[in-house]
Amino acid sequence: MKGSRISVFGVSYKPGVGDVRESPALKILELLAAQGAELCYHDPHVPALGELGLASVSFEDALKEPDLALIVTAHPGVDHEQIAEWAPAVLDLRGVLRHARAPHVARL
Repeated sequence: MKGSRISVFGVSYKPGVGDVRESPALKILELLAAQGAELCYHDPHVPALGELGLASVSFEDALKEPDLALIVTAHPGVDHEQIAEWAPAVLDLRGVLRHARAPHVARL
């Protein structure tokens, strides 16, 4: 985990909103950071996570050389299919890529 670049897509508690209260993404980010991962996130509804010292990056920047793309909140308007095309490994926690038949895409 240490030194792995992980891009998180969606950090709010539900799609289409900017509220992060009780968002599972916060705990996920904390755990990944504690393991030494290099983190960035893209969320069009949440410009910054001050308590974690992170600011949202552009969609394109989030897909620049990640080791893993992690879909935590599936916001409408975010091209999840493009994430699957560009990222070398994808973990989809929301099932938005359930129809993707690619060995580098895992769904929970």
